[in-house]
Amino acid sequence: MDEGPHYSSSPEKHRKSRNSGGKRRHRYPLWVRVLTIVLAVIFALALGGLIFVLAKIGQINQAVEVERLARESEYFETDEVDSDLETMNPEEVTWDGTETVGGSDDVTNILLIGQDRRPGESRARSDAMIIASINKTDKTITLTSLMRDMYVQIPGYSDNRINAAYAFGGMELLDETIKENFDIDIDGNIEVDFSGFQDVIDSIGGIDLEIQADEISVMNDYIRDLNRQNGVYSETGLITQAGVLHLNGTQALAYSRIRYVGNGDFERTQRQRSVLMAAFEKVSDLSIPQMLSLADTIFPLLTTDMSSTDIIGLATDVLTLGISDVQTHNIPEEASYQSANIRGMAVLVPDLDDCRRKLQEIIYGQ
Repeated sequence: MDEGPHYSSSPEKHRKSRNSGGKRRHRYPLWVRVLTIVLAVIFALALGGLIFVLAKIGQINQAVEVERLARESEYFETDEVDSDLETMNPEEVTWDGTETVGGSDDVTNILLIGQDRRPGESRARSDAMIIASINKTDKTITLTSLMRDMYVQIPGYSDNRINAAYAFGGMELLDETIKENFDIDIDGNIEVDFSGFQDVIDSIGGIDLEIQADEISVMNDYIRDLNRQNGVYSETGLITQAGVLHLNGTQALAYSRIRYVGNGDFERTQRQRSVLMAAFEKVSDLSIPQMLSLADTIFPLLTTDMSSTDIIGLATDVLTLGISDVQTHNIPEEASYQSANIRGMAVLVPDLDDCRRKLQEIIYGQ
């Protein structure tokens, strides 16, 4: 019996007939397609921003491996030593250093190195050494100056001033010296020549600092010297009055070099930290576009051993944590050293245990 044509009620066969000879096509909801497009755009912008930022950071000079000075070529910078200063033989200095300093993953220690290299010189001694400790938990930055005249142990060499470590073996040996004497791990180094330091201050439009009356004469001597080095009329930019003044790069550098006013190198390191804090406050008030523009001037003046990833992470911490407090210190403190004449050098012989305990408190709050 003929029942006539048979029609299948299976929707699957209907779909196959509409798409015969090809793959099945999926129609995603509109919101899924819109979200996919948005995510693709965001990814493209993020990638472009990353490339842009990396290009900026790429302007920073990468530190090269330094060939260390041969042990037999080490040297000691002698001074006109005060006759009242106690003379000590190197053998009389003994080192304790039994105290240990506990670290923290929430604290990053970056060593800021100011190299006072004059025209025609190669690598010089580190004139300024400041440990910048970024505490992500307490949201603080701590600047701790290491006095350049400290007499310390330098791995592989005779005991010497701490600033000799940089001249003998660059950042690596200086970090090893800090670890050997003070049990502090340095996570990265950033170095600037003092000639570049002038350009950094000028690029942010100068800084405001309070100048004391007894600092003016010495400061002007340094300004004249810097003007001659820069090929500028020697009397340009001299300081004529005390008070809160707006300083350009040359004047700020001259201020940082003042040593023989007040309490010698202790006040000198305080001046250096004051300049850094004034510059930090100035930069922190800039917008992101202004900071990126400023980077074109500042970054080529810097040298670091940090990777681009490390620098981005550090910058993110500083700019996004809302850091509101900058504390300043120096090592050794006045009660933690002995002044002495060793090998014709006027030096500070630190009590390492006292210094380590103080660093533990300053950097890690323990």
